[in-house]
Amino acid sequence: MNKKGVGWKFFLVVGIIVALAVAIYFMFFFHYSCADNDLACFKSYQAKCLKTKFINDQPDATWNYVIQGKSKGICEIEVTILKVKTGDVGNKALEGQSMICSLPIGSIDSPESDTSKCHGRLKEEMQNLIIQKLHSYVVGNLGEIETSLNSINSIQGNITAGNSS
Repeated sequence: MNKKGVGWKFFLVVGIIVALAVAIYFMFFFHYSCADNDLACFKSYQAKCLKTKFINDQPDATWNYVIQGKSKGICEIEVTILKVKTGDVGNKALEGQSMICSLPIGSIDSPESDTSKCHGRLKEEMQNLIIQKLHSYVVGNLGEIETSLNSINSIQGNITAGNSS
């Protein structure tokens, strides 16, 4: 009689452990997966904010999206650039970088389309590239900018002189 009771309890404990393992897997590790470039599939999961993995292969870059889930009424999506295909050599620094974008639940906008809703290394690197390009443009066109400023100053001088008479 003692052996029967131990066998039943053993199977109960094993069953509970298996059920917990399955529940933990689905809560924390399971992600739906959409075929590469099946944007409609990804958008349908994004609108519901269901954990999903998706690779979006575009002409300029290959993006990896991972919907992390819901947090405080927003949908958190990790965005990673897997490969940069166009642009200058500096753009290669973006490869492998990630950011987390927070979109309203129900949104089907591309997560990286509004970087003000994102934070992380990828966003910082993209901003650094923009600043570097802007700096290069300003330095390269300094003479032209000075000429434009001088013409504005001369117009202001003429307007001021005309008003004082």
